Amino acid sequence: MDIAHLKTFLEIYQTRHFGKSAEKLCITQSAASARIKLLEERLGVRLFTRDRHAIEPTAAGHRFHKYAEMTVNGWERARQMVALPEQYTRTLSVGCLADIWHLFVKNRVAEIQQQMPEVALNLTIHPAQNIQELVLNGSLDIGFVFDPVQSPILKTTEVIPLTLQLFANHPGVVLDEAMGDDYIMVDWGALFEYEHSRAFADFPTSALRVNYGIMALDMMSSTAQRTAYLPEQVAVGQTGAAELFPVKGAPQFQRCLSAVYRTENESLELIDKLLAVISG
Repeated sequence: MDIAHLKTFLEIYQTRHFGKSAEKLCITQSAASARIKLLEERLGVRLFTRDRHAIEPTAAGHRFHKYAEMTVNGWERARQMVALPEQYTRTLSVGCLADIWHLFVKNRVAEIQQQMPEVALNLTIHPAQNIQELVLNGSLDIGFVFDPVQSPILKTTEVIPLTLQLFANHPGVVLDEAMGDDYIMVDWGALFEYEHSRAFADFPTSALRVNYGIMALDMMSSTAQRTAYLPEQVAVGQTGAAELFPVKGAPQFQRCLSAVYRTENESLELIDKLLAVISG
């Protein structure tokens, strides 16, 4: 079975469109259809339902997806490893949220390389819901998240404690004013959402919501008055963002940056080194 056939399946699975997938893969639509037909013949099942208005994976297609993804990712990692210069004898694939990259990882890359000179790094950013799935299927060696989901085959290590504090981009903002129309509700996970709703039950729901703290930081860099809950690390200049001012009297929320990785992983010693640098 050719890797190209699996890549075609994965692309169509994502786009739900043969034409768009073929264009992205730089092949003809008939070639994409032929690849899927060959896969279906070899597997003995239909992978997609097709009509003029929609293409959807079958139940077998959904089941096949994770195995196709694992195979393609394994091939890509093997290809990269073979092509590495001789001084690199190991690889480590690291996934994180955009906020985690911005606050904790990007400024430590040079130190990671210094401490692990034999390791070629593959650093990627993913949505929260995808990181643990990618760790589980072997696409990532380690992932950094705020709300890890427990799994018997994953180990969770708390790396850095976080205090989420209400900040304003103008001085002298009081709590009632901070939770008004200028407030940006940042998605710091389900537990934060629950505790936040209890703490501010008497305040109206924010009309401005974002799923990453760095989006709030971007908006707070403008001259318009804005407020948002952000980690205390923001205030000590790690982000290079606009000057921020804590809102007096606002409740704080405790979180923890956690690392997730498979309990059976040949790179456990590298993961330990990486965690030491990130948490240092």
